[in-house]
Amino acid sequence: MVFLKSWGEIDERLDPAFYLNIILLDKNIVSKSAHPVSTFKQKVRMQRGRFGHRPRNDPRYYNGIYPFIQTGNIVKASETDEKIEFTQTLNELGLSTSRLFDEKVVVITIAANIGYTAILDYPACFPDSLVALTSKDDKLSLEYLNIYIRFIRKYIENLAPQAAQKNINLKQLGKLPIIIPDKDIQHEIISIMKKAYSKKMKKENHAQELLNSINDYLLQELGMVMPSDEENLLENRTFYVSSTKVLGNRFDPVVYSKKSEFYKNPASIFKWVKFRDIIISVQTGLPVRQDFRAENGMYPYYGANGIIGYMDEYTHDGQYLVIGQDGYIGNHYIVNGKFWASNHNWVIKLNTNLCNYDYVKAFLDFWNYSHLVTGGVIPKLTQSSVNKIPIVLPELKVQDNIALEIKQICAKARILEQEAQNDVDIAKRQLKKIFFGGNL
Repeated sequence: MVFLKSWGEIDERLDPAFYLNIILLDKNIVSKSAHPVSTFKQKVRMQRGRFGHRPRNDPRYYNGIYPFIQTGNIVKASETDEKIEFTQTLNELGLSTSRLFDEKVVVITIAANIGYTAILDYPACFPDSLVALTSKDDKLSLEYLNIYIRFIRKYIENLAPQAAQKNINLKQLGKLPIIIPDKDIQHEIISIMKKAYSKKMKKENHAQELLNSINDYLLQELGMVMPSDEENLLENRTFYVSSTKVLGNRFDPVVYSKKSEFYKNPASIFKWVKFRDIIISVQTGLPVRQDFRAENGMYPYYGANGIIGYMDEYTHDGQYLVIGQDGYIGNHYIVNGKFWASNHNWVIKLNTNLCNYDYVKAFLDFWNYSHLVTGGVIPKLTQSSVNKIPIVLPELKVQDNIALEIKQICAKARILEQEAQNDVDIAKRQLKKIFFGGNL
C-alpha cells in the first residue's frame, strides 16, 4: 500500500507501520461505522502503572497485602474473560515505589504482549507495562471499552515497532479511534460477548476434563495404582534413605519419595522394560539455525517446544518420536515425513515390532521421569537418562487399543476447543454487523 503523510501529521514515529495500521483500522472498521466515532485521547483517561525500583525482583518489596498485577495475568484474563488473578503482592515498601489503583479500571498491556485487556475490580498495583483506562464521561461504559479493544486488538498490536521488544505509549494509544454507540447498544454488545465467553468457558472446561481423564484411563488399563496424596502430610514427608543410595546420585529428597519410587519401578499387570529396549536409534538434532524461513520453507523445523519455523532442507525422513532434551523436558512429538530437528531434541526411531508410537507418546506424556533429569538452572535429559526411562509394555494389540482410545479423547477435546473459539468468533461477527449499522 502507498500512502502520503504531510510533515505536520508525523508527530510520533517515522516508521510507516504505525500510520499504515491506523489507516487500515479506519478503512476496515471505523469509516464504516453507523455510530459516532471519537478518539481515545478525547474519551479515555489513561494512567500508566509504576514500579520504580530496580532490580524489580528485589524481595524486600514483596509479600505484603497489596496485589501486584503482571502482564501475564492480563493476557490470561483477556483470553478467558475471567477475573484477573494475581500471584505477587507488594508490602508497604513496594507500595511506596508503585501506585495503587483503587477504582474499577480496564487494564491494557503495552509491552511485549500488546493490546490485551481485562477489567480490574479490586485495588491493585502494576508496573508501567500496563495502563489503566477509565471513561472521561458517562457515554462510554468500561465493559464496552474492554470489548471494543479486544475487537481491534490486532490493529493495536501492529502499531508497535517491529524492532527490539514491541511496545506502544500513551500518545500512540491516544490516536486510536473508538466507535461509541448509544448506551442501549453498548449493553447489547456486552450481553452478546458475555454469553459467548460463557459458552467458550464451558466447552474449554469440558475439553480439559476429557484430557484430565486420560491419566485415570491409562492407570486403569495398565492395572496401576498411583500412590496416595496422603504422602503430602507432614508425617509422611519424613523418611530415611541409606547413604549407599544417595552417594553418587541426586541429593534432593523428592527423588526418594514414594511417588518417585512408583515412577522408577512401575507396578503393573503388564511387564515393563527400559526405554532402550524399544529404541532402534537415538540421535540429537543439529544446532539451532537462524536462517529458517517461516513462510517459504518446505520442511518443519522442530525446536524443543514444537515447530519454530520451516527449512528448505531436512535432517530426518520417516516416523520418529521427538523428545525435548533441555529447557522443555517432557515435550513429546510424533513426526512423520521429512523434518529438521534442533539440538534441543532427542530424535528417536522406535521398534514397531514391539511398540506403538502413539501408545509410547501417551505413556511418556503421563509418566514422570524427573528423577532421571540432571543439570542445574537448565535441566537436561541425557541419552543415558532416556535409555533408563521405564515403559510399561503390554502386547501390541493392547497398546493399539489404548492409543486409539486416547486419540479419540484428544480429538473430542480439540473439537470442543475449536467450538469454543468459534463461539467467540461468531459473536465478534455480530459486533461487526452492529458497528456497521445492522439490526441487533
